[in-house]
Amino acid sequence: MCYPSLVGFNSRFFFVLSIVFCLISLESSAAELSLSGFYQGRNLFVQNPLALDKKAFCTDEVYVNDQKVMSNIRSSAYEIDLSSFTIDDAIKIRITYKDDCSPKILNPQVLRSGATFQFISFSVTREAVNWTTSGEQPNSLFFVEQYMSNNWLAVKTVYSKGTGKSGVYSVAPSHLSGINRYRIKAQDNDGKIFYTREVNFNSVQETVTFYPKSVTDKITLSHDVPYEVLNSSGKIIRKGKGKEILLKGIKTGVYYLNIDSRTEKFYKK
Repeated sequence: MCYPSLVGFNSRFFFVLSIVFCLISLESSAAELSLSGFYQGRNLFVQNPLALDKKAFCTDEVYVNDQKVMSNIRSSAYEIDLSSFTIDDAIKIRITYKDDCSPKILNPQVLRSGATFQFISFSVTREAVNWTTSGEQPNSLFFVEQYMSNNWLAVKTVYSKGTGKSGVYSVAPSHLSGINRYRIKAQDNDGKIFYTREVNFNSVQETVTFYPKSVTDKITLSHDVPYEVLNSSGKIIRKGKGKEILLKGIKTGVYYLNIDSRTEKFYKK
């Protein structure tokens, strides 16, 4: 802390000079790290070392779009929660920190820079999943992802046209009954990841059923759909797409079947 001196010749002059010096010292005691880009669906993680005095951690405050969201952080790493944003929202991060240390953002790529690539449109209909882009790199990949069994799963993979101009794509969907959640993930040659916003499609097709629930050698499904068979420990032992699931040779016991965005229990004799 600065204490102005009032002792000695011309004490008023030294008092003012000491106040000015004190203010300059306080201003220079903090530095700032900033990052801006477009939200791609994930949070930021920050490495936060100890300051030189080994008593306090480096980061003082964290701002998101000029709103303070964190302060007095007492850990060697922390997460900046961006989950309230939607895909491609503009975000600016500012981290103020002590001048004798430096925090490090571990995954800055999750905020897309103003790069040339972008998704122009994305839509889902009964017949197709459609999207358009601009600024593609050759041999980039697109993954059509569908939310199933509490996970985003890639159900289609498409190579980019790589023209550098607008790309137009359409693939057949894999609708399940009820609400279907889709998004597109793009990955360029440098490993950068881009996402569309999530789009929902309500399918009115009949619910997938299966039989029997006490199985000898196979399960028959009412529709040709993706499926997973899990044992009682949650390990996947069968996975695929079709109307029949061959189960001959697996041990007797209770198993679980993931179909049509739901989980069913059955018994293997």
